[in-house]
Amino acid sequence: MTWYYQQEGQQRGPVNDEELENLARSGTVRPETMVWREGMANWTSYSQAKGGTASPSGAVVCSECGRPFPPSEVIQYDGRHICAACKPAFMQKVREGVPMMAGELDYAGFWIRFAAYFVDSIINGIIGAGIGFVLGMAMRPDTQEGMFQLQIVTTAVGFAIGIAYFVFFNGKYGATPGKMVCGIKIVTSAGEPIGYGRALGRYFAAILSGIICAIGYIMAAFDDEKRALHDRICDTRVVKK
Repeated sequence: MTWYYQQEGQQRGPVNDEELENLARSGTVRPETMVWREGMANWTSYSQAKGGTASPSGAVVCSECGRPFPPSEVIQYDGRHICAACKPAFMQKVREGVPMMAGELDYAGFWIRFAAYFVDSIINGIIGAGIGFVLGMAMRPDTQEGMFQLQIVTTAVGFAIGIAYFVFFNGKYGATPGKMVCGIKIVTSAGEPIGYGRALGRYFAAILSGIICAIGYIMAAFDDEKRALHDRICDTRVVKK
């Protein structure tokens, strides 16, 4: 495995696993040194990349802040060491389902994303048909102008439903019902929840992906991180839970 690391503001490498460990033992690479390898979403500290390993003095390194602590002053979670100061934020990540290893996101492929979108389309279609029926019964158009007005109203309502559906579920849960069924969710490039603001921006960016002959969606099949155009615009990733 090939690694790169930062030293004095410069990128160094490539080095293999053994060389990186030797650099860590010699002190050239420290717990807070930023490292990267192919497949990682972004640069992260050496301590996070290695999951919090022990230092030569017997201390252990907090996998969150990268500082060494006596073993008695940290907790262990899934093979990682967490100091008292980092514990609250770390446990919040656990509750939210944020990936524990920065950069090690399990990206969802094109076809599973397509299946999730298909499920969401069916749900939205059923909701839209129901509302269209109700509006039709309420307005009862009997002229061509009335039919045109009904079409405008149903289109506007359908658009509003789509925004509410995708922004609410993606902003609150990181996944629409379709994505929940398929076991995938949307996160930022750092593996964090996207929130309502980014969910709204992503909804409109997804429209752009569709109107260019769906090329924006197809991009996910050829990208190393399975990013569609709207993922690139909004700095999001779709990952497996």
